[in-house]
Amino acid sequence: MHWPPATSNRKSQCLKRTTKREKTSLNTDKHILWACVAALVTGWVLTNDDGHCSGTVTRHSCNWTCMHLTLQWPGSFCIDINNKTSCKIPQTVQYWTIHGLWPIRTGHCCDCWPIYHSHLEEIEPELTKLWPSFIKGKHFFYFWKEEWIKHGTCAGCVEAMGSPLLYFQAAVKLRKLFDIDNILEKSGIKTSCEVSYKHDDIRGVLTPLLGQNYDLQCVTDSEGREAWIQLKIHLFRNQTLGCPKQEQEQKFDRLPWSNSTGHPCPKNSTIFYVPINYENPHEPCN
Repeated sequence: MHWPPATSNRKSQCLKRTTKREKTSLNTDKHILWACVAALVTGWVLTNDDGHCSGTVTRHSCNWTCMHLTLQWPGSFCIDINNKTSCKIPQTVQYWTIHGLWPIRTGHCCDCWPIYHSHLEEIEPELTKLWPSFIKGKHFFYFWKEEWIKHGTCAGCVEAMGSPLLYFQAAVKLRKLFDIDNILEKSGIKTSCEVSYKHDDIRGVLTPLLGQNYDLQCVTDSEGREAWIQLKIHLFRNQTLGCPKQEQEQKFDRLPWSNSTGHPCPKNSTIFYVPINYENPHEPCN
């Protein structure tokens, strides 16, 4: 029997080991290449996300400091609404409700973080009570969905609001903490079409609870009354009071349901805290 030289065996083994190392190295290179491609694609998506997965990364960064808890008064909600027949205040609503929890100076974040009805089933009874929609025919969930897409996705970079459920739970918790209805009633500020209140009188009641950093927003009714419609409470991102106001933050955008812009409640005239008129909500005092 003929045996090949030992050197031939060593050469063959060496070639096999070399080939195996080359294959391993090639597979490693492929994995590195795919990782790099994935990182580049992720970076491109983030840098090009304007609500439809396109835009600028600065609008998605978590560099915002303050947010508004915005509460709305149902009695004034329908006064300046575009379509008078589309507004309806449920009989169960008798208190200040949530309009939104809005990080400041974020723009529109992203439509790419979905929310489903099942996400909110756990707290739906509380949301129905404290965060209802007053637009007739608009299911409450679609109102909540709009708020999540426009504002919640921006707040979601903070761990305490890092999911649809956590975001809405945070808003409900804050609404309960700032019991505006109770403090107004105890201070003698009650709804009326005949009695109005000075700006300083209302602030004198709210300041012990909220500090100085909040805004009163009004709309003007058909008789020229300044009707109090919203309260914007300034909060830090950790949900505590005291975030300082900035001039540009005090401006009010056009109300989405309204013919005109809301405006800061005037300091040189009185303010009406109008009652809820379930039968004629767009003219609560007529």
